[in-house]
Order: sequence, then C-alpha cells, then structure tokens
Amino acid sequence: MFATMPTPTRVQTARTAGREFAAQSLTDDDLELTRAVIEHCIHDIDAAVRQAIAEAVQECEFLSHDLALKLALDVEEVALPIVSSSPVLSDEDLFRILETATNDKQMAIAARPHLGLLSTGWLAEHGCYSALKICLGNETAIIGKAAYQHLMARFGDVEPIQKLLVERPYLPAEVVSQLFDFISEEYRQILIARNPVSENTSVYKILTAREKLLAKNLDRRMTDYEQKKKCLALDREGRLTSTLMLRLLIMGNHSFFAAALGHASGISKKRVVSLTSGRGYLGLQRLYERAALPPYHYTAFRITLEEYRKALHYHPRADQENFRQRIIDRIAATYGWDADMTQEELMEKLLPKRLH
Repeated sequence: MFATMPTPTRVQTARTAGREFAAQSLTDDDLELTRAVIEHCIHDIDAAVRQAIAEAVQECEFLSHDLALKLALDVEEVALPIVSSSPVLSDEDLFRILETATNDKQMAIAARPHLGLLSTGWLAEHGCYSALKICLGNETAIIGKAAYQHLMARFGDVEPIQKLLVERPYLPAEVVSQLFDFISEEYRQILIARNPVSENTSVYKILTAREKLLAKNLDRRMTDYEQKKKCLALDREGRLTSTLMLRLLIMGNHSFFAAALGHASGISKKRVVSLTSGRGYLGLQRLYERAALPPYHYTAFRITLEEYRKALHYHPRADQENFRQRIIDRIAATYGWDADMTQEELMEKLLPKRLH
C-alpha cells in the first residue's frame, strides 16, 4: 500500500515516522510499527523519501548502526544529514565513508565535532582543499602528527592553510619546528604565543603537581553542600579547571566530578548525574558546551566515561590501577601521543599551552 502512495504523501509519512521514532514518545507496539515503516522508507526508490528519514533521525542516538551506515552511504542529499550529525557513526565508519565521498560529504564530515584520528588522517592525505580548511578550523578535531605532515606537504605554502595551522589549539613540537621554516614573521609570533618553543617545563610540572595534590584532597567523603561550597571557592580561585575535572573522573571520583561540572554549567548535580549516565553522550556534550570547557578536552572526558560504563557492565572487579592505565593509554592513542604515558605526563600534555 505504501508503495502506491504519491511521492509527497510518502515523504510526509517518512518524516512523521522518523520524528516520532527519534522523539522516543512511542509505546512498544507503535515503536515496532514505526521501525518497520522506517525500514521500508530507506529502501524507497525516491531519494526524497529517504532524505526525509535521514533528516528526521540525523541526531538520534539509538538509531541502529546498520540503518545509519546505509543512509550515510546513500546519494548526497540523503547522506549529508547523517554524515554531518549522526552520533551513531564511529571514526572507522566515517573513514570508510570518506574513501568514496564527494567534496560536499568530505566537508560535512570535516565539520563534525570531535572528529577522530582516522578521519582527519584521510582528509589530510586525500581530502579536498575546502574540507581541509574546515577540518583545521574545527577546534575539536583530533589531528595526528602524520596527518600534519601530509597537510604541510600538500598545502604548507598556502597562506590560508598556514593561518589555520598556527591557530590550532595544539600542535606537536615537531610540527611547530617545521612550520617555522616557511611561515611569515607575523605567523611565527602567533605560533610562539600559542605554542612556546622553549617551554618552561618546570612551570607545567609545578601546575600538574599542584592539581594532583588538590585532586587527592578532594577524593574524600563530602556532602553535596560541602562539594558545592568547595566548587564555588575553587571557581573563584580559577582552579576549577577542565584538567582537574578530568583527573577526578579518571580517579573514579564521579561524585565531585558531577558537582564540578554542575557548578560550571549551572545545572544541579543530580541532573548532571542523570545526563552523563544514560546510553548516549549527547547529554555530556551539551553540558560540556554549556560549561564552556575547552573543546579539545571533550574527547578525553568521553573516553573516560565510555571506559567506566564498559567496566560497570563487563569488568566490575577490574584492578583499578590497570583500569586507569587503560583509560590513559586510550586517551593518549586517540590524541596521537606516545604509549605508556603516566597520568601526570598525560595531564601535563593537556594543560593549556598559554600560561598566565
């Protein structure tokens, strides 16, 4: 019956089914029926019907992986909403999509928040110029050393690319050194300001040591009121930082982490716990953005929460030291840093490059 409907009717039906599915407002029976309608719509011969589905479910966290991938590999007008927004697609999925992507698809992927190493690596080596500019301008994209090498080999002499490179929130020391050879004096000054070539390592080590001591002092039983009072004091002193929150989360002090994120975002601790303990990570991302924490650190927070969720289900009695090291190793690998880092080395790497 659905196949005999005129196209506008099928488009409207697809849009309605997709929106109701994404809104999670259906009973079990209605959900099964709606899922069946969606399954049928994504095989519709008319791209407008498939596009209506894609637009309706593009931010749905519980869309099945198979459906998301099928839509992402469809024609451009169907794929763009999914490749630009779907939280279901992994870095591996995006890499696969990029291998046959049009320029518009590349640009949509390049703009995704918290883009991973595989995707940025492919864009650096094979991506179109416009996608590369978007990727470099995406402060949350994680770009590895090898990707920077490809980028500079292809477009290192292009002024707009140089500008975007020197304005990146983090650059490996080797890349900073290489950039000095061919950028203007103006850009060298920006580069030095953002990535000091002669870092005063002792300052970083002192800050890391202080934060380690502070985190240790906070790792004790406190009432919600005591936590709230402490967060207010730390905030006034400029010490309620994203690196302190991440350190607390890695240590397993979820209680104070929730209080700190709640204070920074203006949300109650109870609501923070609810938003960060669900199935997806959209709640965490929105809280993080509301708290105005450094975008570059978001991926480290998400990895830590992912590992704790997995441990809760699969390894509830895991050795805590080994577990924390697994988190550190995964964060380091995701950011393209050396393996076998200590927690202090990791936190030192994550400190802001400009210290005031």
